Amino acid sequence: MNGQTELEGIKSIRSGVLFEIITALLVGIGIIILLTSGVLTAGLSGSAVGAFSSIVGTLIGLIVLIIIGVVIGIVGLLRIRSGFNILKATRRDVGIGGTGVTLLLVGYILMVIGALLAIVFIGIPILFIGVILAVIGQILLGIGFYRIGEIYNVGLVKVGGILVILSILTDLLGFIGYILIYVGLGRVVSNLPMATPAQMQTYYPPLTPMPQPSTQAVQVSQVGQGVLRGDGYAQFTLYTTAQVTIVSASIEGTNLQATYINPIILQPGNNNIMAYFGNISNLTPGTTYIINLTINAQGNMMNIKVSVVYQP
Repeated sequence: MNGQTELEGIKSIRSGVLFEIITALLVGIGIIILLTSGVLTAGLSGSAVGAFSSIVGTLIGLIVLIIIGVVIGIVGLLRIRSGFNILKATRRDVGIGGTGVTLLLVGYILMVIGALLAIVFIGIPILFIGVILAVIGQILLGIGFYRIGEIYNVGLVKVGGILVILSILTDLLGFIGYILIYVGLGRVVSNLPMATPAQMQTYYPPLTPMPQPSTQAVQVSQVGQGVLRGDGYAQFTLYTTAQVTIVSASIEGTNLQATYINPIILQPGNNNIMAYFGNISNLTPGTTYIINLTINAQGNMMNIKVSVVYQP
């Protein structure tokens, strides 16, 4: 996967979080309407007709707000789950967040069914199961957010994930958590590199390659010493005797995979390359690391080792 796909995943989660914030606001407005407009007006009204009209108007307003809030909330959860699935496809260990959203949705459905069937005895256990699934889903979702904060080294997202977990105690904590997550994901979006469509396609060999020497004659080697910076970017120079394509890059001894490489297609001669590995805070400053490159040389795959010094 490429940097653009990873960026799309973060954007999808962020937009879903915004929907959840809007849902919480609508629910809060509904509660205010219930406590102020409906109850107080009904109690102070001088006539029974006026009291009844006020209550009906309040209930209609609440129903509209609840319907709008539920729809927005469901759309938000679906977008969050889609974002987690995209990040999971880029080998980010956040699949637990998508699982949490799925359990939340199933739990909500069972809670609605159980509430509707509460008049019958069977509705009570269905409602109970729905509540349990929703609580588990909320916890897993919070863990998923926390892992995003760890991967991209954003404290706001980690704190927000913890508050989302604690929202099983009070919805206010979840509301604050979603706000922190939204702000933190904005920082992730601004830090992730943008990949152009042309760069996205360069992961595939050119359809009409230029005439090259025989595959056996292709040589690729590092020139000088590479550098790995604290922001996750590695810079190094490769010399090649023919046009080749970088397929993937990973740091030896870790699970770090490059999500962005530029350029992908190397021309004969020296090529200055930049690769993005994300959060590398667990690496040791001053240590020399080996980047394993998989290179497509006219249909034949080559493994090239590149040394870089971690200089935060």
